[in-house]
Amino acid sequence: MHTFRTIQHSTVQIDLGAISDNCTVIRNHIGKDCGLCGVVKADGYGLGASRVASLLDQKVSMLAVYSPDEAGEILASGNTTPLLVLAPVHSANRVHTMYRGLLSGQLHLVLHDADHLQSLLRLADRIRVPINVHVKVDTGLHRGGCALSDAPMLICKVLQDERLNLTGVMTHFVSAVHDEGLTRLQHDRLSQVLHSVQAPLPIGCVVHEANTAATAQWKWTHRDMVRVGLAWTGAVPHGVPTILGLQPVVSWRSALAHVKNVSAGEQVGYSGKWTARRPSRIGIVPVGYAAGYPMGVGAEGDRKGTYVRVFDAECKKALGDAPVVGCVCMDQIAVDLTEIPETGIGSGVELISRNAESRATLEKIAQIAGVVPHAIISRISPTVHRSYIEPALEVSTPTRPCKIDVA
Repeated sequence: MHTFRTIQHSTVQIDLGAISDNCTVIRNHIGKDCGLCGVVKADGYGLGASRVASLLDQKVSMLAVYSPDEAGEILASGNTTPLLVLAPVHSANRVHTMYRGLLSGQLHLVLHDADHLQSLLRLADRIRVPINVHVKVDTGLHRGGCALSDAPMLICKVLQDERLNLTGVMTHFVSAVHDEGLTRLQHDRLSQVLHSVQAPLPIGCVVHEANTAATAQWKWTHRDMVRVGLAWTGAVPHGVPTILGLQPVVSWRSALAHVKNVSAGEQVGYSGKWTARRPSRIGIVPVGYAAGYPMGVGAEGDRKGTYVRVFDAECKKALGDAPVVGCVCMDQIAVDLTEIPETGIGSGVELISRNAESRATLEKIAQIAGVVPHAIISRISPTVHRSYIEPALEVSTPTRPCKIDVA
């Protein structure tokens, strides 16, 4: 008998040990003199910002989020790592958790332009504590930050005002995945701004510009610190050489809810976008776009789509990869099981697999979907259960090392 949980439930599994190992790999890649900022915006790319941030606390020199509410969640969890808010903050309510972060100096705000400067000065007057700021320079993305011509003056104003501490100068690349020429131009523009500033930057002020793509490809972008989000999940954008040693951290599991026999020439799913070319076995996985599985990735005609990895009923033995066929529905996807006959209702399915040999890895799904990998995991519905694999704790003995899994 198949219970509701057996055939309906799906779980995203996050390997915290792999995240920890990835941070070590990144740190070895950037070197001991470069800081590491772990980006955990969008609820840690859908993996749980507080849980991930508590692990990164010992691995990074700074964390970054987008909004004040995201910052508040991490501060409320007791995390003590310096925390950068990327969005423009103009005020702070005394009852908001972010307010305590400003008072303690743990919170750093991004300063975007001269008008924003006035807002931050008013906020500093109100809290009577200097605010840590990173001046953002718009070197070409045109999505926040001050104009190149205004940047030296804005930096000098911060340096001259005791109500603010200049703790960073930053920019954001337009296309570090593919366009090295444009990335070098933006890098040089930021260098020119820094050279134009009359006063020296304070000790501890970090200059940063590199995202995951730039961090992986171009050491000349590393400067004082890199801002990495996707890389700690074990992935890099398609077309970017990976950082050797990164390992995937996310798997998404479900089970087959139905198995149907379909004759050759029969259509499957809405609009009949996939037609069986042979007698086929079609499995139905009870996960669709409402849960965050990407739309438009099923095979149609001669166009190939994504795959899932199929297991036995215990989800221990991998039986092979099956293509997703036809439309991705709100609550279901159809997969072609013809090449995997030893399956039935309750057989395990990985919608995202950590196995590099599978065709259902995060990177391969993202490539078919035409998006970056973190667009896949950050869209998984919060209603989908998350489970965490804790890092292994290494314990030394007089004879040999052993590993104990911490529950």
